[in-house]
Amino acid sequence: MNDKKFFLSTAAAVTILITSIIIHTTRTPEKPVENIVLTDGSELVVAIPKDMPGLFVTEDAMFGYHYDLIEAYADAAGLRLSVLPVTDSRTAMKKIGSGKADIALGVSRDLLHSHNDVPVASSSFVVVGRRNAGLTGKPACDEAVFGLLKGRKTLVSHGFKSTKTYDQMLDSLRGGNIFVTSDGCGKAAGDIADGRYDFYVCEKSEAQLICALDRKLRQFYEFSENVEISAVFNNRIVDLKTDFSAWLSEYRRTNEFAALTYHYFDKGATSRMGGYAYGNMPGTISPFDHVMRAVGEREGTDWRLMAAIAYCESRFKPDVVSHKGAKGLMQIMPVVARQFGVPDEEVMNPEVNITLAVKLLNKIEDMMDLPADVLYRDRMSLVLASYNCGVGHVADARRLAAKYGMNPDSWDDVSHFLVKKAEPEYYNDDVVKNGKFRGSNQTLAFVESVMGRYNAYCTLAAK
Repeated sequence: MNDKKFFLSTAAAVTILITSIIIHTTRTPEKPVENIVLTDGSELVVAIPKDMPGLFVTEDAMFGYHYDLIEAYADAAGLRLSVLPVTDSRTAMKKIGSGKADIALGVSRDLLHSHNDVPVASSSFVVVGRRNAGLTGKPACDEAVFGLLKGRKTLVSHGFKSTKTYDQMLDSLRGGNIFVTSDGCGKAAGDIADGRYDFYVCEKSEAQLICALDRKLRQFYEFSENVEISAVFNNRIVDLKTDFSAWLSEYRRTNEFAALTYHYFDKGATSRMGGYAYGNMPGTISPFDHVMRAVGEREGTDWRLMAAIAYCESRFKPDVVSHKGAKGLMQIMPVVARQFGVPDEEVMNPEVNITLAVKLLNKIEDMMDLPADVLYRDRMSLVLASYNCGVGHVADARRLAAKYGMNPDSWDDVSHFLVKKAEPEYYNDDVVKNGKFRGSNQTLAFVESVMGRYNAYCTLAAK
């Protein structure tokens, strides 16, 4: 996701990172998709328009209801998610038509020219302004709001332009001061708070975020028009739409989906989730920051890496037990606990769980015996891959890399052969000691996700 440098202010990015790491309450079981041939073959390529309502993007991570939904599907399907950023919905549709994407996300149904889509959610647009703007009461209808906006400087998000309400606003406020922005909700919040504009029209979850970010702002009105977001599927890929639809039907009955909806639409960005109260205190990642800091200092490991792993493994839920028996924040297997002499009844304790994960990572790094000059990104990616799929498979991939004249200490080269270990030509090679490996998509996605969040957390929180 190297192209995801969009338009979010630093303050908003901090708040989004704080709040969006908590939206999942359970992990979806891994379920590799079978008999579906994707555009890339190894990745689920999703075209996402930057003007999609409710999309939040930082340099290292992307968040939002619709993005998180598609990420959950990729996790469940055992696919590596690859985001293809585009300017708008029409361009996203073109990527589907040209075969460059498997799914176009965030496309309004009004723009569709086929029926190969699945509606994923409905939202709406709202009017945000300063609390001291001098307005009292709630407008009775859309037309009443248009009347209030006359003579005022109104900023509208780019995504609002695709709605019928925007057309009605233009008709009602001919010659009015309406300004369209693609800068994102973070900058817009500052512009409204500083008085450069009077009001801002944006998607509902964006409004909840910026009102939580700046208490000088509040939501004045929610427009009556529903805006439906869909996932549009490449019709050349047989069964992808069917698989997604079946998954979505099941997913909507899970606690994870309830938490996702609650977070973005019901209670806003500073809601109480999963029994933990989260605020918008800068530098906060999770309720376990103090524990991770203490363990990190004691064991000589960056606590923010532990936070990134905890998010990817358990979504910061200390009582999660996977179908394979992995437990707690860091999803520690019983065999690992026994290996370090920890009784099973203590594994769910957050401090013990985190300590076991650190000890396991350190042991893996010692076993790999990497040269001292290996880049940190490569070193940690190789260790994380081993943490996820086992030291043996990564060792095989490193030996294959060396045999074929590539760098066994480069994650890019090793990950290439980790994927190749699903092919007979490679898993039957003399240097391979651990046989066939079919879980490379999950492992590569895990490494990318952890490293991406770690980079984001390093910006968010002090060491």
